Amino acid sequence: MFQDLLTLLGPQLDGHRSFDDASAIHSLDRHFTFSSFHESARLTADRLRAAGLSSVEVLEAPADGRTIFGDWMMPLAWEADEATFDILVPEHRAERIADRAAIPASLAMWSAPTPPKGVEAELIYIEDPADRKTWTPETVRGKIVFTSAHPHSVKRLLLEQGALGILSDHQPRDADLPDAVAWVNAWSDDPGGWAQTNRDVLGWSFQISPRRGAQLRGQLETQEQLRARAVVRSSLHAGSIPTPTGVIPGAGKEEILILGHQFEQGAVDNASGCAIMLEAARALQALISEGKLPPPRRTIRFLFVSECYTTLFWANRASRARRTVAGLCIDAPCGVMDLALRPLEISVNPHSQPTCVDALLLAIAREVMAAAPTYPWAERPFAMGTDNLIADNTIGIPCPWIGSHSRTWHSSADTPEVLDPRSQELVARIAAAYAYLLATADHNSVLDFAHLAAARGKAALAAAGITELDRLPESDLNDSLLQLAYLAEHHAQAPPTALKLLPAPERSHLRPQIRALQREVRRAGRDEAAGLARRAGRPGHSPLPHEPAGVLATIHPRRLVTGPITFDRVDPDQRQGRQGPRWSPALFALLNWCNGRRSLAEASHSAARELRTTHTLSPDEFVKQIDPRSPSMLDYFEFLRRHNYVTW
Repeated sequence: MFQDLLTLLGPQLDGHRSFDDASAIHSLDRHFTFSSFHESARLTADRLRAAGLSSVEVLEAPADGRTIFGDWMMPLAWEADEATFDILVPEHRAERIADRAAIPASLAMWSAPTPPKGVEAELIYIEDPADRKTWTPETVRGKIVFTSAHPHSVKRLLLEQGALGILSDHQPRDADLPDAVAWVNAWSDDPGGWAQTNRDVLGWSFQISPRRGAQLRGQLETQEQLRARAVVRSSLHAGSIPTPTGVIPGAGKEEILILGHQFEQGAVDNASGCAIMLEAARALQALISEGKLPPPRRTIRFLFVSECYTTLFWANRASRARRTVAGLCIDAPCGVMDLALRPLEISVNPHSQPTCVDALLLAIAREVMAAAPTYPWAERPFAMGTDNLIADNTIGIPCPWIGSHSRTWHSSADTPEVLDPRSQELVARIAAAYAYLLATADHNSVLDFAHLAAARGKAALAAAGITELDRLPESDLNDSLLQLAYLAEHHAQAPPTALKLLPAPERSHLRPQIRALQREVRRAGRDEAAGLARRAGRPGHSPLPHEPAGVLATIHPRRLVTGPITFDRVDPDQRQGRQGPRWSPALFALLNWCNGRRSLAEASHSAARELRTTHTLSPDEFVKQIDPRSPSMLDYFEFLRRHNYVTW
């Protein structure tokens, strides 16, 4: 189906050139100021033009700390000229332990300025300020607090109790990099929030490595008092966030979107993803310009965003989003394997967004990665955590995500030295082939895509049959059989989505073949269910159907806000103690099933089946995964309705 395309792409792709692009982007983004972001955007736009792409431009979104796209409040623009942290030792000597000029990650993003001569105060250690039993307001008032907690999680708590600032040796769990300095890019008052906005408390935080932190704790244990001086020269103001984009033009109005976020300090996350996008764009444009590939029917757009924020800004430019039939997100894919916490992963779409593009991408990946057997990779269920958020049903763009997770994530250790050029070349090949096949899809390829989706569904059902057999000691047979029926129907809905790649008048003659594929998938589900019942010693058992009841069955929520919910539009004092749920997989899944036609009981049940582990949770059990403090699903949705997130 696509071997010839992969053969053509091979000589056009150069992992070392992609490495050089990633290094160039990283050299600017590592400073993570908004002026460096604009410089980085110009670099990307220049490279798109040099590759021969059309309609290259740099879109600008407001960075004013108050404008909202979807439910995401845009950050304030931020600059930092100088930031140092000194320990004041006896005899008036200063020992510098953090300097932004040497390690930009030493200063938390959006840190506010100190007075020109800095702040000098006693330094105290509180391991976890969230444990209020270990300190009082008098403990921290007028002092600098050294902690091993993530500074974002304790920022408002400490500053509102009178702390002057924060010093942290926090490092993400499993990083195990004693000399790396964590990068803090979340600075809202809400521990579940992200960027600094106009309503957030101003403050600053310095970060040091765990090794330096251990040394400093030793000093604090042996000295009666330790003083420190912090100097921060920074500014917060209204500005803009750039978003470079360019296209390989197609004959029609529809678009295929390849996107990834720029403007973070890491090489793996995500200068590598940006460089892969540039490499894929170069290869496709070169082959088309040389006449080795015909021009696509659909435009292929490359979009370099500020993660989530300008993705929603772009999605709100409705004409472009409506024209986009499929996307692919590339985020943090190509660190060296020695530092990988997980293999390269392809995160597929949510169950509420059945699509054939998952099967297509996985088939391309199998073909490409077969030539590199030492590079492990895996399929992963949908994970809300990056620009694949356009798969949200209010936006409606199916968008798998290629990525990985390195121990260097969000730290000073995420440098070009930990990139793998060969891996960059492989992922660029997958991305380019995926984009071009969707952009040129015709009757034959549409049927091929439907067959791939059906084959994936049957394989997934076979695997699910084994999984449910293993779960039977913890789960009941009825629940397992209903789970297989749910999965069979989910996978049966994927083949027909291939028809969306054809004009409506051209779809009818393929529908009988598509329906036959759906029947095959449903039959595979019934066969797995029958086999499971036999192995459980109850051959021929038919499960009792799930019948939603109660008040939730009478409520049919319809969403009013585009994209994932963050609570950014709700004043913190009106949230009843609820943290922002922007990264909640449970809430994302649940809201995606809410379309105004399904009852809340049905949506809750479908979301629980989508995220099922040992058994299918009841609605009130499921809502605890979203907000442990919520007494019921109804209570949580009443809160959403009061704040105009849903209606019914």
